[in-house]
Amino acid sequence: MNIENMEQEFPKMPQSMRDMIEKEVEKQVKITPQKGYFSLKKAVVASLAATFILGTTIFAGTKLYRMSSSPQGNYGRMTAIEKTDGTENTGKTGAQASQLTAQDTTQNVAPVAMKLSYLPDGMKETEEGKYSYEQTPGQGGISIVFYQMDTGDESFGMQDDYVTESENIQVGNHDGVYIKKQNTSDQDKAFDQMIYVAYPEYHYVMQMYIGHDVTKEEACKVAEGIVLASAEELSDGTVIHPYNWSDYKATVAEDMKEDSEDGELKTTATADEMKNLHKIGEEFAVQGETGREAKNLWIKVTDVKVTDDTGILDPAFVDRDMIGTDENGKLIPDTVSYIKSGDGVNTLDEVISSREVPKKLVYVTLEYSNTGDTEMKDILFFNSVMKIKEENGIYEICGAEQPKEGETWDTVSSDSSSLEYGEEMRYFDVTGGERGNNYFDSIKAGETKTLHVGFVVDEDVLPYLYLNTSTSGCGYEFMEQDLEQGLVDIRQ
Repeated sequence: MNIENMEQEFPKMPQSMRDMIEKEVEKQVKITPQKGYFSLKKAVVASLAATFILGTTIFAGTKLYRMSSSPQGNYGRMTAIEKTDGTENTGKTGAQASQLTAQDTTQNVAPVAMKLSYLPDGMKETEEGKYSYEQTPGQGGISIVFYQMDTGDESFGMQDDYVTESENIQVGNHDGVYIKKQNTSDQDKAFDQMIYVAYPEYHYVMQMYIGHDVTKEEACKVAEGIVLASAEELSDGTVIHPYNWSDYKATVAEDMKEDSEDGELKTTATADEMKNLHKIGEEFAVQGETGREAKNLWIKVTDVKVTDDTGILDPAFVDRDMIGTDENGKLIPDTVSYIKSGDGVNTLDEVISSREVPKKLVYVTLEYSNTGDTEMKDILFFNSVMKIKEENGIYEICGAEQPKEGETWDTVSSDSSSLEYGEEMRYFDVTGGERGNNYFDSIKAGETKTLHVGFVVDEDVLPYLYLNTSTSGCGYEFMEQDLEQGLVDIRQ
């Protein structure tokens, strides 16, 4: 939980699922997530197809499976399912249920559906599996994912660290576990609560990510109000597309392998490598892929404004939560905390000190020109700002602030972004493509279109800002494509 509370804002799970949380909850400005319970970038086709009942176990008296949470050190918890000594049922036995094979999943094709009978006042469904308060659609709320226990119910196990509260609960007739995690910055955007519920009659486990803006009591009511049944029986419900547990575990292992194999990031560049650096008002050609037939596409930054006034933004494209304003439209200051990190199992994080930093809106005007003789369609645009320090011809991406000798803190956390890893667009006023996101539908031959983008940054990073117009989306490393296209110097 060192890098700006990544543990809370991006729950520990495969990158494909974490991406959806990121897009839906904190930076819902680049791409609107696809419909369904977590659109998976790393294609796990089998999991999307595995919406099958693996055999219904009807309990009579004694439960065959029990979900509970057990301590791991002082602040770690392991949530698992264990088989009990119970043997009474009128359907399949526990042994039969846990020995289901891949062949069984292809032969039992009755899908399971879900229906919610309770939501807190003011909360509504914003995507399938995602529920947010109407006044704050870009933060918090509840997100739900289901796992299909294709390797047996007893194979389920989730480790959570930085746990400050844990309780084994009953959710209707099902076992569940409630967990609350440490939230050092008290961020409203943080997902610092979790509920797990076991549905052994369908061999499903539900994982509910709960935002800081939802109380434990309300979250438990939502969980208790969830009804699962066959899609045929629950005709007004939503068919569940679960994530196969075996695929989930494989994806976690692959992510860990990739993390261990990742080489050192390129965070410095020479003056020669930065030879394509552009000034405001200079036109340059797009390099790499930006969509279909993106040749002859040129970009020019015509103006950069730094302001406190969010009134400059078109209300039709403004999400107040994404911009970070109060009810009066004023930018909310950033709170930067200096933390002595714990290990999440035996020790928690400790806030040593904190400071408040004013925020600024960086409002950039760009022109995209088609210099060719044919129309371009579905042109992706993406802009980010990078914090770079230049000294003696060496350009270095600024990482996290480091402690001085004698200081006990070892990491920095902020309410929003302190730009250690780049900052994506918080605002843009052109939408297109299938889902109405960051695309130009078309740019005719010889035509120039204007785009405005907005970034909200800490005031103290303004002297180090460079604009990256490449679609690589990378703000924390010098990518070859980005250097070839060239960054734009927008330092203030």
